[in-house]
Formats: sequence, structure tokens, C-alpha cells
Amino acid sequence: MTSKESFLLMWGAEVEATKRVLGAVPDKNADWRPHPKSRSALELTAFVAGHAPVLAMLMETGEIRGGPAPTPGSIKEAAGVFTALLPRVDQALKTMDEQTWDTKMTTLYGPKGEVWQQLPMGGMIWSTLFDLIHHRGQLSTYLRPMGGKVPSIYGPSADDPGH
Repeated sequence: MTSKESFLLMWGAEVEATKRVLGAVPDKNADWRPHPKSRSALELTAFVAGHAPVLAMLMETGEIRGGPAPTPGSIKEAAGVFTALLPRVDQALKTMDEQTWDTKMTTLYGPKGEVWQQLPMGGMIWSTLFDLIHHRGQLSTYLRPMGGKVPSIYGPSADDPGH
């Protein structure tokens, strides 16, 4: 099994878990944050959902550029960004050839366009998935203090027996 084939298997499972977490964030208390330095629930929801547009951009243009996205008006709107971009991400993943998957890419960040990462395309795609999982985990810790329920992610939770 190739790295890309492994990714496709994992991507499907992680998309479903991410949709469950995004769907569990209560619209009330969107400004809630566990600490003044932490992102609000709305900001973190938008950040997690923003991984789909980042993946689409990476695979369609070969780079990740841009600054902070405008903060959406609601949790539902923020979460909708993820779902809306999934068809583009899935199509780009399925049609990407192994040569492109293995091509070295450069990711830039900041106002001066400083080099952040230099990895094969597939490595950047995996890295983006790992970042998504990390921030989804952060978001899942917001749910109960906000009055929500934690969905099944990799198995049952105290609030959800799982699928």
C-alpha cells in the first residue's frame, strides 16, 4: 500500500470524526474560551474547518498562502466551510498521481513569505491532517464546558456510545 492509499483510508475516517465534532459545538456560547489566551469556540471551530480549504489550495495550486480568514458569524457557518470543501478535497486526492504526491513542495507563511516547510506534497498533506486532528482534539475539550456533548471520535465517549 502506498502512502497515498494509506492517507485515503485515514482521511475518510478522520473526515467523519471531524464532522461529528464540528456538529457537536453548541451555537450558544460561541465566545467561550478556557483561558484568555485561548481561541474562542467560534475561532477554533473556524480554524478546524479551515483545514479543508487549506488542503484544497495545496493540492490545486501546489502552495499554501493567505492570511487569517474572516471570522464567520456562527458556529454552524464555520463548520459548514469544512463540509462544503470536501468534494474538492476528495476529488483532488483521488486524481493526484504518485509523481505529484512525491514532488517536493515549499510552504510559506507570514507577511514576508518565509519558508515554513519543505516536504513532498504527500508529506504536507499528511502534516495538514495531523494538524487538523490536533486542533479537533482541542475543540473537543471545549464541548462539555460549553454545555455540549462529546461525540464518539475513535470510540465511545461518556456522551456517545459510538457507531
